[in-house]
Amino acid sequence: MRRLNLYYYLLIAFLIIALDQVTKILVLNHLVENVSVSLIGDLLYLRLIFNEGGAMGTSFGPSWLYMILTIVALILIIRYFITSQSDGVLIKFSLALILGGAIGNLIDRIAYGRVIDFIDMDFPDISAIGLYRWYTYNVADAAISVGLVVFAVCIFIPRKHPTNPSELKPEVEAPVQTDPSGR
Repeated sequence: MRRLNLYYYLLIAFLIIALDQVTKILVLNHLVENVSVSLIGDLLYLRLIFNEGGAMGTSFGPSWLYMILTIVALILIIRYFITSQSDGVLIKFSLALILGGAIGNLIDRIAYGRVIDFIDMDFPDISAIGLYRWYTYNVADAAISVGLVVFAVCIFIPRKHPTNPSELKPEVEAPVQTDPSGR
């Protein structure tokens, strides 16, 4: 990847990290744990919680295990950025979102031993799986989620244009020259 392009994607990741950490500092300084502050009726609350597990309330082990998995993912994403010569802008953009979000939550795990979550939104109930309110999350989680959705769309939806240069065909055929005498 050209160095200038790499800087654009790193800037996106840095902006996610900065926004994530600034919002978490504000929440830590102004909210009390487990006390909800309504922003938009019952739709949107701010509520400080400390998440020792993973995304969406998962718990696959201790916090240090999540740190190791995050570091491995970060190494793979950074390696991809350094070695990638192709792939679309959307894939790189999605990975920049994931990179920024993963680093934001890793900072929490290192600094506090857990992740600071504070955005509490109500989505339509999914009673079949017992979900009546969405999980509380943060800016980093939102960036990771959006990044994963964009990445999945890029991977699973076929491209309209071939990526192999040998498969490219001219879109407009060259006009056939005719003899002015009509022959």
